[in-house]
Amino acid sequence: MKRRNALIGLAVAGAGVAAGAALEELLYRRVARRPDPEAAEPIGGVPGSTQWVESFDGTKLYTRVFGPEEAEAAIVFSHGVIEHQIIWHYLIRDLRADGKYRLVAYDHRGHGNSGPARGPDGTTPFTGETLAGDLAAVIHQTTTGPVVAVGHSLGGMAALAYLTASSPHRERIRGAVLVNSTFTAQLAGWRGRGNPALRMMERLGDAGRRLAGEDARRIERLRPRQGDIGFLAARVFFGANPSPRHAAVAFQMFQKCPSQTIAAAIDLHAFDVFELLDDVSVPTLIVAGRRDLITPAFLSEEMARRIPDAELVVFEGCGHMSPFERHEELAAHIRKFADKFLA
Repeated sequence: MKRRNALIGLAVAGAGVAAGAALEELLYRRVARRPDPEAAEPIGGVPGSTQWVESFDGTKLYTRVFGPEEAEAAIVFSHGVIEHQIIWHYLIRDLRADGKYRLVAYDHRGHGNSGPARGPDGTTPFTGETLAGDLAAVIHQTTTGPVVAVGHSLGGMAALAYLTASSPHRERIRGAVLVNSTFTAQLAGWRGRGNPALRMMERLGDAGRRLAGEDARRIERLRPRQGDIGFLAARVFFGANPSPRHAAVAFQMFQKCPSQTIAAAIDLHAFDVFELLDDVSVPTLIVAGRRDLITPAFLSEEMARRIPDAELVVFEGCGHMSPFERHEELAAHIRKFADKFLA
């Protein structure tokens, strides 16, 4: 009887997996067949130069520099977790065409072409303080004049850590743009906020982190592979009607991120600068997506209430990937902000 029940259970499980795979295939093909105006965009193809930045612990940060060489005012872009600087393609493309500012985009440690997340000897914690130190190094070594710091998700956390501490070269920061970002690692569970769906997403993330721990090999086994399931995993980061090309590029970024970096990111669990938001002393533009499941919009709304000189923009229907999803609107907002505070 036990053997029979076990076989029945396996059959039911197998049928469930097959049904799930069929649904996944249907959803994937429905999205992939949609006409895509971004299909031919050469993402990552904006001409620029490469500069290597050495951070405080010797980590080498891969940095791309664009715009007129004579420009002193600069916009420095820092991307989100498991991304790399290609997320800024459209912003760099459009702002470079203006010819006003030096544009700098770098890969966080452990991401893209930069050095390892925990430094050359593996002992540097992957924390807000470390990311702030990296941002300070990039500003010091790639710019000479006033700066606006633009951060997406993790990049916004790095900017907040930089602006709420006694960071070097902080006096050159004229403003900050926080895109789909947060002041706390608690995210959807912060002070009981968020709807049940958001809380469920966070609980699933917590369970995954507990399951993987800091074992990079276990994380590698759990990571979704290329194909329909990977596409759908990337799709979670977007809002309504994403470009298939954008979802594919996002998945490629996620796949390139080393498992060792994902393991190191557990160091960020204690990140929380809520009590320090009043200390942000520069004008701050906060951009949120109403359908962001990763850093919910209410976190941006809370930042806008707490930061003394803050402006909030919420993109309706937009998910976590504003630099792709709403690149034209985001470029316009950043252009206006930079023209006001870098002039």
